[in-house]
Amino acid sequence: MSNPATPTTRSWSKARLVAVGYPALTLAVALANEIAGHPSRLDTTMTLISFPGAVLVLIALVYPLALLLGDSSGTEETGFSILTPLFHGAGALVNVLIVWGVITLVRHFGKKAHDSRGR
Repeated sequence: MSNPATPTTRSWSKARLVAVGYPALTLAVALANEIAGHPSRLDTTMTLISFPGAVLVLIALVYPLALLLGDSSGTEETGFSILTPLFHGAGALVNVLIVWGVITLVRHFGKKAHDSRGR
């Protein structure tokens, strides 16, 4: 007999798995890169992987914070820093949000166009 009080498990769609996996994987690889001591090839790859989102995070968060706090530690290269992997992970998350926003906008206008043709 089936227990009706047992919640049903929902499976995640492939899009949701990619949306969660991409920032998590980017964060994990950036953390591994930080632990390995910044191999030169991987630095460029990490910047490329999180490209448009990382630039937006840099312009919207890092630079204004540096200006407000008067802190120049973001430009200095020190030993191990957890901020670099977080920066790349945040850039990947912003990329996911950009794609989600574009898809939502296209669906919205597609629905509006479909509704207007029906009248």
